[in-house]
Amino acid sequence: MKILKLIKHKYDRYSAVFDEIPALTYEKIGSDYVGSAVNSNGDIVASHWLKKERYGDAFGGRELELEMKDGSVEKIKDYWFDYGSYPEHGEFMSIGAETLEGLQRCYVYFGYYINAVTFQKMVDEYLKFEKVYGYWEVEDWCKLQYKWHDVIVNGKKIPYMMNYRGEMVEKESKKPVYARENVIKTMHGSFREYHFFKFEYKQNGKMIKIHANYLETLKSTLPYTEEEIRKNCNLPSIKDDEETKRKFRLLRMIGELNKTERRMIFQRLKKEFGQLESEVI
Repeated sequence: MKILKLIKHKYDRYSAVFDEIPALTYEKIGSDYVGSAVNSNGDIVASHWLKKERYGDAFGGRELELEMKDGSVEKIKDYWFDYGSYPEHGEFMSIGAETLEGLQRCYVYFGYYINAVTFQKMVDEYLKFEKVYGYWEVEDWCKLQYKWHDVIVNGKKIPYMMNYRGEMVEKESKKPVYARENVIKTMHGSFREYHFFKFEYKQNGKMIKIHANYLETLKSTLPYTEEEIRKNCNLPSIKDDEETKRKFRLLRMIGELNKTERRMIFQRLKKEFGQLESEVI
């Protein structure tokens, strides 16, 4: 467990990006649930105490799933409140914690009760080589820790890079660029979303305009399968996309028929596409 980046907030509170975070496992002590995580030496580095009270609505009524030390999972709700660290575990302090991978998915730190002595040793070691950062500085750093690929549009490289999620930055400045454009078209109450790769930039005093198919640009740029690209970049799966295309082809055909023919076709399609409204006919 090592600090990669450290943030210091007001009142000597910290948030830290770790290379790994030992998971808490729980045991039941009396009516309470007590969690702990240990390091390679068997020392308790993290602690959590969920104390049972007579009144309810703990965590806003949200159900918690706890991984127990025997490998089982228990679900608790309403009566177990967060009381910080367990007193018998020693001196602990509350920090914000997450791994790089977790922050790249969503830049939010979770509460973690860490052994105070262990954390101070980590901080002392970290400060020998690194500095304390601001909250948003670390977010920018997290975004740049991906593997980057040269962007290829219509067979040509442009001075930009893209990560596996389809996020793009300028190659030199690392400034983010937003080139995805979503266009929604409707037909007889049904929707279809189109995705374009569209932006412009200056190169050698000349304005370059880019307008291409977003998915084809991703496929040219990223070394992954099409299904992986669609999943990582929040695009419909191949199956869902084909279904939508087929549905729109049928709707176009229906639009070219007379009213009687539409009614006959609609009865056949109703079983397959229950969402088609009567306005189609």
